[in-house]
Amino acid sequence: MAQKFVDRFCATIRYNVNVMDPDGVIIAARDTHRIGTYHEVAHALVLSHRDEGVVRDGSSAPPGVLPGVNLLLRHRGEVVGVVGVTGDAPDVDNVAHTVRTAIEAMLEYEWERAQLDHRKDRNRLLIDLLVHREDPDPRQLSALAARCGYDTELARMPVVLETPPAGSPHDYLRAVRLSSMHTKQDIVFIGDSGHITVFKTVPRTDSGVISEMRRGFLAYCDGVDAACAAARRESPLRYTSGPVHTEPVHYRASLRTALWILHRTTARSAFFFDYTSDLLLHSIAPEVWHTVFDHIAARFADSSLVDQSALDQLGETFLILCEENMSAGRAAKRLGIHRNTVLFRLGRLNELTGLDPSSRWRDRRTLQLFFEFALQRVSQTTAQGGSTFVVPIAQNSII
Repeated sequence: MAQKFVDRFCATIRYNVNVMDPDGVIIAARDTHRIGTYHEVAHALVLSHRDEGVVRDGSSAPPGVLPGVNLLLRHRGEVVGVVGVTGDAPDVDNVAHTVRTAIEAMLEYEWERAQLDHRKDRNRLLIDLLVHREDPDPRQLSALAARCGYDTELARMPVVLETPPAGSPHDYLRAVRLSSMHTKQDIVFIGDSGHITVFKTVPRTDSGVISEMRRGFLAYCDGVDAACAAARRESPLRYTSGPVHTEPVHYRASLRTALWILHRTTARSAFFFDYTSDLLLHSIAPEVWHTVFDHIAARFADSSLVDQSALDQLGETFLILCEENMSAGRAAKRLGIHRNTVLFRLGRLNELTGLDPSSRWRDRRTLQLFFEFALQRVSQTTAQGGSTFVVPIAQNSII
C-alpha cells in the first residue's frame, strides 16, 4: 500500500519519497533500489519520538541517508513509521508535511474500511449463527450479537417481506433501512429465498400485550410501504411475522414459523398470533390424529343419519360457527342460508355425536379438531389425485 501511494504521489512531484517502518527499514521509495535498506535517522526518530529529523546537505549523514526532511507517521495515536522527502530542507519541508498528512489520512481511511469489513464479516457470521446453525452456542451467539452492537436483552419478532419478482432485494433492503419505523437495533438481511428478513424489536408492555405486538407489526409494514413509495418502488407483496423471542438462540425457530405462515396464507399482512392454532395443529404427528379420530370417522360412516354430502355440510357449518363464536346469525350470513338452517344442522350434529358444543367448550374444541382433521385429509387426498371423500359414508340420508 505504501509503495502504491509513493508511485502515485511521485508522479506529480520531482522529489524522492521514502516510507520507513518503525525499525527504520525503507519499505517504499521512488528509488526502488533503496527498498529494504536501513535508514538510521528514521529509526532514531521512532526511538526518541521526535517529530522531525532534518538532514542537511553537507552534514555528516549516516551511510544510506540523503539530505531531506523526515517526519514521524502516526495512526490513532501510535507511531507506525516515518516518511522522508529527499532534497534541501527549505525546499521540501512543506512537501514533506503534505505527504505526511496524505499518508496519515490514507491510513485512517484504510483502517475505517477494514473496520467496516470486520463489521460486515461479524454481521454475516451473526446471521449464519441465527439462521443456519441447528444448535448454536447461546453464549457465543449472544456475545457476537453484542459485538455487532445489538442489545441481546431486547425482544424481537421476525418479519419477512416478500418482494416483487422484478425488484432488487438490495433496493428493498435500503428502503427498509430508510423506513421511519426501522431502528439500529433491528437486525435486517436478505434471506436465502431473496425475501427481506427483519428481526424487529418489540417494546415491552404490561397491558394489551398481544394487541400492541400486532399494532407494532402493522405500523412497521406501513413504514416500509411509505419508504418504498418515497423511493418510487412497488411495495412488498406480503408481510408475515413469527413469534416474539428475547433469546437469540430461538430466533431461527421463530423465523421458520414466519416462513411457514408466508407459504400458508394469501393475507398481505399476516400476524403470527392469528395462525397459532393452525401452526400447533400442523405440528401434531399424523399418527396422533389417526389414533384419536380414525375410529370416530368410521362410526360416522356407518351412521344412518348422514351421508357424505350431509357430513360435508355439517363440517363446513360447524367450523364457520366456531369462527363466529357460535353465533348462528353471523354463520348463516356467511353461508348464505337461513339462521334456522344453521340451528337445524347444529342439532343434527348433536344427534350424530351425542355432544353439545354450544354449551360445553371441550365438546366444541374436540369437534373443531375433528373437522379440521377431516379437511386436512381432504386436501391431502385431493392433492394426490384421489377422491375428495374423507371416509365412505352411506348415501341414504339428507339434512
